[in-house]
Amino acid sequence: MRRRGVGDRRPRAAALGALVLTGFMVPAVAGAQDGGSDAADAPVELPALTVTGQGETALTPVTGYVANRQATGTKTDTPLIEVPQSISVIPADQIRDQNAQSLNQIVRYTAGVTPETRGAVSTRYDQLTIRGFDADTYWNGLKLPSLYYAAPQIDPFLLERVEVLKGPTSVLYGQSPAGGLLNQVSKRPTATPLNELGFELGTNDHLRGTADFSGPIDAEGRFLYRFSAVGLSEDGQFRTTENERVALAPSFTWRPDADTSLTLFGFYQRDPRSNSYGGVPPEGTVLPNPFGRIPVDFYDGEPDFEKFDRTQKSVAYDFDKRFNDTWSVRLNGRWLRTEADYDSVYANGLQPDFRTLNRGVATSREEMDSYTFDNQVQGRLATGRVQHTVLAGFDYQRLDGTYAPGFGVAPSIDVFAPVYGQPIVRPETSRTDLKGNQYGVYLQDQIRFGGFVLTLAGRHDWAETERTTEFGKASQSDQALTGRAGLTYLFENGIAPYVSYAESFNPQSGTDFAGNLFDPEEGTQYEVGVKYQPPGTNSLFTAAAFEITRSNLLTSDPAHPGFSVQSGEARSRGIELEAKMAVTDRLDVIGAYTFLDTEYTEDNDGREGFRLAAVPRHQASGWAMYRVPEGSALEGLSLGGGVRYTGSTVNAANTFKVPSFTLVDAAVTYDLGSLSPKLEGAEVSLNAKNLFNKEYVASCYFGEWCAYGYERSVTAGLRYRW
Repeated sequence: MRRRGVGDRRPRAAALGALVLTGFMVPAVAGAQDGGSDAADAPVELPALTVTGQGETALTPVTGYVANRQATGTKTDTPLIEVPQSISVIPADQIRDQNAQSLNQIVRYTAGVTPETRGAVSTRYDQLTIRGFDADTYWNGLKLPSLYYAAPQIDPFLLERVEVLKGPTSVLYGQSPAGGLLNQVSKRPTATPLNELGFELGTNDHLRGTADFSGPIDAEGRFLYRFSAVGLSEDGQFRTTENERVALAPSFTWRPDADTSLTLFGFYQRDPRSNSYGGVPPEGTVLPNPFGRIPVDFYDGEPDFEKFDRTQKSVAYDFDKRFNDTWSVRLNGRWLRTEADYDSVYANGLQPDFRTLNRGVATSREEMDSYTFDNQVQGRLATGRVQHTVLAGFDYQRLDGTYAPGFGVAPSIDVFAPVYGQPIVRPETSRTDLKGNQYGVYLQDQIRFGGFVLTLAGRHDWAETERTTEFGKASQSDQALTGRAGLTYLFENGIAPYVSYAESFNPQSGTDFAGNLFDPEEGTQYEVGVKYQPPGTNSLFTAAAFEITRSNLLTSDPAHPGFSVQSGEARSRGIELEAKMAVTDRLDVIGAYTFLDTEYTEDNDGREGFRLAAVPRHQASGWAMYRVPEGSALEGLSLGGGVRYTGSTVNAANTFKVPSFTLVDAAVTYDLGSLSPKLEGAEVSLNAKNLFNKEYVASCYFGEWCAYGYERSVTAGLRYRW
């Protein structure tokens, strides 16, 4: 029989990289005695050993596409089916099969998520929405803060999984938008040796190299290491633009005993270039233009002026101590520094001649240090027949940053016959020093009685912000109480209906006409749903209906022009369906559908009753990956394909629609070990995104700005694992 190659799912032992063995229990059997012709058949008694360990956890790798556990929705290691809120988990196997190379690409097949809301200019930022609203990005459970243009981004090759928590999340994470959050979980050191090298090339002069090494340092397995790295160079979709990246992620784990673990994470990522952040006008893209359609590779900037250089450095720790069967503590912390140099010339509206594009110029120099800590005490208790998982925590976030933006006017350009090289006057800049602190205390109880799981949580936050400019200093302080309540019932047949309520808050800067500081924006969500995990199968089916309301939004003050009041409100209602299943050991299938009804329900700027911009009513997707069985003529071959449908959207003024589009992706891999034992561990792959090169506009997010979506990209790769 052929040995397992890199084209197959990872061996279970490798998947349980966090497994701790203190022995191995085998039944006592009689063994052979010396002498006698039947000695070989005689039973022999062996000494008994003992094993204690863990199966899949919220941190261990997932074999296939179906994760059973999560930590993002509860901050405890809890089965997905017990959490009374929608969560989607995208494991590393799915990321690899689809060759996703950005967070947007990772969530393309996830219900409730609208990725790439800025189309092909989403390269440098993780711009997307969840259930129609903005969402935060997290890394190993700790928030990734943004400044102005300095927003962190983590390369997907460094990740083990991404967990998408949908809807308000403030009860566990503090200030956050109402859409939810995406938690990116890093690869960790493994107890089983792992070595992998990869190289790929593709369209637009794409070159990418990857490396991943892990395993124990000592014979006892108390010290583990991992080192992951990626390098990228390619042309951007828009003329004269480029993407470049180097990322390194060393990590180290110390496990002095089965109940104690300390993992240290290092991180360095440099993005000296990152495509463009411009756009195209609606006339000539989604609206008629007498001169025809603007080319999909049109670049609205200036090559000699364009600059995006981002550097990120981080050191983090994760400490876990289990005192006994009841009590444990977890301590997490991270320092992250982000630096960004930003220069851009961008589209700013088409003139009446339908070909002369007005342009603006923006520049900024930024640096930011963030310190994030989350300390938790967990208890697993029983009061009679009622089981409790109690979590108490204190977290703290600090941000020290400086940004110096400037804006001006750039020379216009002909969109159908662009001439670059025009002189750009760098605008004057104004420096702002920003300091922010957030403290939060939270308490959660997961109460289990029979088939019922009642989840109750509450939190209190204190947020402080101080801005210093040449005009003086301004500070703001906010407090907020948030909560969540949810009830799940677990039937023995794997069906788990649930109902929940959750809240969020997000501070807003500024004052009204009377000089009163604005209150934080508030978000509330009501959700009902059902999760189904048929016993004995590797599958998970979910359905959810929800309503999210954002209140305290800023809108014009009718009595005092030029000032704002907090009477604005927006709502999102919808239905989500998602299925992930291993139909057989050789076939993985994903399906998702989302319906969203979004609306401004209260507004003084004429938007009341408007749909939210760039949010489709309907989205649907499906993906399948099939691996040819061993022993067949095509042994070693794997075939994958997917379809993504995004319905029509509207611009901010609701004056026109952006047409719907359907895209097709494909993947082919071949395990070279099927040809010869000498090639064991080698795999070749071919991936195509937007296979039929559909030309489409992803969205029109402001009145004069639209964005083309990604053209077809094809990559061919070679991976070797040993």
